[in-house]
Amino acid sequence: MSDKKRAMRVARTPKPPYYSVTTSAELDPSFDDAAHYALGLALYAHAMEIGGFLGLEACNENGGSIAVSYWESLEAIECWRQHPEHMKAKARGKSGWFGATITRIARVEADYGFNLD
Repeated sequence: MSDKKRAMRVARTPKPPYYSVTTSAELDPSFDDAAHYALGLALYAHAMEIGGFLGLEACNENGGSIAVSYWESLEAIECWRQHPEHMKAKARGKSGWFGATITRIARVEADYGFNLD
């Protein structure tokens, strides 16, 4: 399985409750898909080092980007928000890759799915 396919898998999360952080963005014409993907892989590795990180789902298509990360706690989310490499990546997005952007944090109370083996 390629790295890109692995990165696009549905996150296997534990039984709720847990938290999701969803960031949606409109892509700027200067958006560099290959550079963004490479940065995303590096950030994923850093996130895996943080206690409480549960997984990530992300997609860039048709001029938009959405990423959903999953976390055990609000404290873990705050740790990631303050992580130096994540802060650098956010600055890169703000300086040209992304237009209008919003991040939403939600507590997952229930989930269900299929074919998650």
